[in-house]
Formats: sequence, structure tokens, C-alpha cells
Amino acid sequence: MKILVVDDSEAFRKVMLELLVRVGFHDVVEAKDYDEAVKVFEAEMPKISFVDMILPGKSGVDLTKAMIKINPDAVIIAMSSIVNKQMIRDSLESGAKDFLLKPTNEIALNAVMTMWSD
Repeated sequence: MKILVVDDSEAFRKVMLELLVRVGFHDVVEAKDYDEAVKVFEAEMPKISFVDMILPGKSGVDLTKAMIKINPDAVIIAMSSIVNKQMIRDSLESGAKDFLLKPTNEIALNAVMTMWSD
């Protein structure tokens, strides 16, 4: 199963890749911003996408809307290091299925993957 990780922090993308591999998911692609994410999403059609809500340029909410427009069945997990109820609400209303607080850990990531990878 293909997974996309979108975050402007290369260090965080690497951490997510390592965590995903530890919980058994090896087919991971990544993107650093809205434009790259849309291209990768269209080309790879991942089953699950982890999208940081704060990206340079267009936001993660904008990206979530674009991904849902491309594939209405996309499973998008919003992420942020900032706990902002309005941002969480906006991400879920735009089509995200879940929200993951950054930095995450193996237990939290495994719980999300178990819920949405079927």
C-alpha cells in the first residue's frame, strides 16, 4: 500500500518514513509543499496521505481539498504540531479522515494506520 507524507520539514518526513517502516509500511513517497504534493498524489495515487496543515504557500487544508477533488475516496490524515481547534475542524471539514499531533510516535501512528489501512 502506497503512503504519501507531505511536510515542509525534511527531518520530519524522514522520521515519518522511519516510523512507517517500523510499523510495517515500506512503500512511502514524500512531498515538501502543495505543488509537489499534488503532482506526487496524481502520479502515485496513495491509499493514505499524511498532510501537514501548515505548508509554505497554500495550506494543508487547501491541499486536502485538492486531493479529495482528484480522488474522493482518498484517506487523508491531517497533521500539525499546533493544537488549534479551528484548524483541526477545517481539516476534517475539507475531507481529512483523522488528525495526528506532531511529533508523533510509533504507537499513535500504528493506531492511525490500523484504523485506516483496511
